[in-house]
Order: sequence, then structure tokens, then C-alpha cells
Amino acid sequence: MMQNVFTKTLERITKETGLVGGVAIVFKNGEITFAAPYGYEDRENNIPMTLNASFDIASCSKAWTVMLAAQAVDEGLIGWDEPVQHAMKDFDMLDHYAGAHLSIRDMASHRSGLPCHDFMRNKVGGSRRNLMLKCANLDASAGFRETYQYNNHMYIVLGYLMEVLRGGESWESQIKRNIADKLGVETIRFRGLPGNMDNLERALPYVSDGYAAHRCEYSDSPLSGPCGGIKVNVKDLSKWVMAMARGGVCESGERLCSAAQYAAMTSPVIPSAEEDMDSLRGCCYGLGWHTGVYNGRDIVFHSGGLEGFNTQVGFIKGENSGYAMIFNTGTTPASVIARTMALDMLTTGAPKQSYDDMIDAWLKKRDDMIATIKNGVEGEDVTIENAPQLIGTYEHPAYETFDVENRGGRLWFSYGSFETPLSFAKADGMICGYTGRLDGLVPDHIELWPDGNDLRLRTSDSELKMLFRKIK
Repeated sequence: MMQNVFTKTLERITKETGLVGGVAIVFKNGEITFAAPYGYEDRENNIPMTLNASFDIASCSKAWTVMLAAQAVDEGLIGWDEPVQHAMKDFDMLDHYAGAHLSIRDMASHRSGLPCHDFMRNKVGGSRRNLMLKCANLDASAGFRETYQYNNHMYIVLGYLMEVLRGGESWESQIKRNIADKLGVETIRFRGLPGNMDNLERALPYVSDGYAAHRCEYSDSPLSGPCGGIKVNVKDLSKWVMAMARGGVCESGERLCSAAQYAAMTSPVIPSAEEDMDSLRGCCYGLGWHTGVYNGRDIVFHSGGLEGFNTQVGFIKGENSGYAMIFNTGTTPASVIARTMALDMLTTGAPKQSYDDMIDAWLKKRDDMIATIKNGVEGEDVTIENAPQLIGTYEHPAYETFDVENRGGRLWFSYGSFETPLSFAKADGMICGYTGRLDGLVPDHIELWPDGNDLRLRTSDSELKMLFRKIK
């Protein structure tokens, strides 16, 4: 029954959104009970999807980084609640109390007080150490340990901390040596390393505009590895999930970490946003994993999303049952709905006969979002005639600089790889720019507000209005 529902549901999603392909594995009591590819690895050349195709798993990489931290705790190199400043002497935050007390538990559970700050990596790079140093000037949007705010930047810093603790050994080397090799994972590769996908079957990345999918580029920044840089096929990914479902134990019987550190990783630390699933309650974030209760069963899970890939992994605590699934099309509901199917099968014995209600809800959300965007950007173009005073270079101590430029009479915002023409929005005094790219159903955009001679910037990943000083 699972195969029929899986195929029928994905066929409708393909028709509505342009989904290209994906793979799914479900296991129960330690045995794989469902494994299926769908669609295409390469749509243009009609290459069908197989279970051997490698994908980016995006934020499902975070738990691997936390496993390195768990091993460091077992080795006595650091404690979960020890200030990371003890190991990284030059680490600090704008809130110096937070900088002096921030621990791995704070970083890994997203309670540092920092919002996402992903936008910064459109321009700022150099090294993981450089991104660690930027924390001293990153604006917070909540108090230290007050609330859950998903933050990729702190995971990059956590990966750098692992490098410091292990004498400069790269995060990539540690992941392979301390986790992948122990699991027998042969297809693991890492974002941004030249030639590292040679001789591997791979799924090409696509992104949907909500209606149809188009080829996009791979995300290639190696600095982001600890928060989302692992590439692997679903068969190898399932080895990781099955080990976690066994309590952190490999198929060989070797432990990846102690039972105490496994419990720390998979126990709730802070309440998080509820997931959009009717049967899921009590959502919290642990260390690199979400936790919750689905149909009365304790589950541990995570999702991952890049422009061209969506991943879902999870397991039922104490039952040696779970799932791993990856799709090569961003901005479709396929991964969330397939996850729901798997959890229904594992907790009730079978998936529902139809998931059309979830597809319909997603389509309505899509249409509402597009209407909101259209309503928000129908204002007048920002030009050299109506806003010449905006032209210039603006600086922030962490984000460095962006430019407002005159291009043929229209003013453009330029920040590294992010560029967009500017329009006056209907909101009073606000200037906005939309790239047309979608992150989930949220358009990739910026908003600007004049503040004297300076500009305040709000990005699509934060509610902060950060002050950028005009320097020329």
C-alpha cells in the first residue's frame, strides 16, 4: 500500500509544482520495509532516479556535527555547558555576558539570541575562523537563552570549535574518520571541494517557483559544511539514521558516543515552533535534532533544505524504526508529505489512503504568498530621479558593505552574490527588492528603511532592521 500511496501522491505534487525526483527508505524494528526511487536524477537527459544517487542533505548535517561534539565531551576535551570561550579565546558576542557564557548546548539548541544571519554569507567568507570572529558584531534579536531561533551561523562556529579542540583537524576529516568510516558510509562527500563528486551517481538540483521546476546550481560554499554541507546517497544516510535509532550504535556494535551523550543529543532542550503536521505535538529542539510526539510516540527528527534539495530524517525513540528521504527539487511539499506517510506507516501500520489535504493546504499557502508578494511590490521603481540620495556604499561591522547603484536609471541593491532592483513598497517609507528565488515559500528579498544618511536593512531570514552606515 505504501508504494501506491507514495507514487500517487508524488505524481500529483509533480503535476502541481514540477517535482523532479526523490528517494525514500523506511525501516521498522531494524529492517528496511520500504525503499523506493521516484522520478529523475537528470530530467533533461531522462536519467531515472535510483537509490544510489547522491544528494546534498543540507541541515540534516547538523546532527553529524553535534555527534563530533558528543565525542569531544566523551574524550574530556570540553563539556556541554562549559563556556566555549575557554577553547576559543578570541570568541565574543555583542552581549559580552553571552559571549563569556555561551556553551555547546546553547549553540546546538539555537538559544544564543542570534537570528539566522544566513544572508551574510552572500558576501562574507574567508574561513570558519573569520565567521567565528564575526559573532562579536552580529546583532541579536532576543536575549541570551530566552528563546529558540534557528541559527546556521552558530553551527559553523561549532564546527570550527571541533577543529580547535582536535588540533586543527578539519571538520570534514573528523566527520569521515569519526562517523562515516565507522558506519561504513562510502559515498560521503562535502560541499565545495573540487572534484569530490567525480565517479559518483548524483541527483541534479532543481528548484520550483511553486508551479514548475528549473535547474539550479549546487550550493558550493565549503565554509557552511558544519551546518549543512554533507552529500551522501539515501542508502548510506539510512545507516546513520539506523545507528541513531539503535541508541548511537553502529551495525558492527561499535558506539558512536556514550549512552549519556546520546541522551543529551536526543532530549528536548528548548521549545521550538510547531511543525505543520496534525498528529505531531510538543515540538522541542535538542542538540542537532528536533523532538516531539507523533501519534503518541516519541520521535526524533530533522529536515534539511537547500535551493535544489529537501531532506527528511527521523526515528521513533526506543523502537529501532525510522526513515530517510531526499528530494532533488526545492520548494515543493514532497519531503514533508513523504515524512508524514512514513510516520503514519510506522505508528499506525499503514499510510492514509490520500494526502490530498496536505497538498491542497500547501497550494493555498503558495497562492496566498504570491498574492502577498504582488501586493507588496507593485509600488514605483526606485530611480536616479526619485531617490538619488540613496546611491552609495553602506557598512556594517559584521556584514561588511553593500552598494546601492545606478544601472541605467534604476537603482539596484548589490551585496556579494545577492543583487536585486529596488522598488518603493506600499508600506510607508520602505524600499524592497525581490530576486524571484524562493526559500520554502518565502521569497528571497531585502527591505530597506532610510535612517538619516544611513540605511537599515532587513533580510528574508530575520526580523532585525540592521543599521548600515553610509561611508561613501
